[in-house]
Amino acid sequence: MWIKEPNVPLGESFDDNLNFVYQHGNIYVMDNHLAASWCWMNALNIENQYNLFHIDRHYDLLDHPNTVKTQIIDAGVQLNTLTLDQYTALKQPMIGNGEEPLFRWDNYIVNLSLVYPQLFNLRNFATHREDTANEDFIDQEFEIDYLVNNIDHEIKKEIQNQWILNLDIDYFFGTSEEGKYQMLSDDYIIELCKNIRKVAANIAVITICLSPDCCGGWDISIQKARLICQQFGFELPL
Repeated sequence: MWIKEPNVPLGESFDDNLNFVYQHGNIYVMDNHLAASWCWMNALNIENQYNLFHIDRHYDLLDHPNTVKTQIIDAGVQLNTLTLDQYTALKQPMIGNGEEPLFRWDNYIVNLSLVYPQLFNLRNFATHREDTANEDFIDQEFEIDYLVNNIDHEIKKEIQNQWILNLDIDYFFGTSEEGKYQMLSDDYIIELCKNIRKVAANIAVITICLSPDCCGGWDISIQKARLICQQFGFELPL
């Protein structure tokens, strides 16, 4: 079902524009990763602890501790009770004048952990090591070749807590002087999804992000999103 129906026509995503969020059971699909933390709160009991597996070209580990404190914690905002519209409407002051969205595609993980510091237990990452890494936040980081064949093993061996699986399609893409290109094959994507399905019982929620601006546009990111959703047993209505 659509939680946020797609903009028509689909617009830019970039750092803080959300075009859509789609839900199928415990799987959420979005164009902008800023919505992932809202989806986790919608699907999980925030009083419990969960392991995080973040698969993304980027770390997404920027944070805004001062504004999270003033705009959410000190203001008494119950973040887990907000609608998606209320969540995306949260603002932080800009340097100088004006405001900007508090949650963006690069800060939603640590911002959420500032509000709910007990939420994340083990924190596994698989990235291209792009953007700012927070070494204190990351427990383990895995290489591309290891990830595809061993993600089920890594998830199964940590059974005390269920997992949040956070997948950005831009993990499968690279950048050259000519632009974005698919770096990892469809066979890689299918094998990764197959191994994730093996441990579905250990996963509380899956968030999938298209990041069209990081993959070469809407057409290619939608194609890969459809492929992934098919592997998980449903059709993405885009």
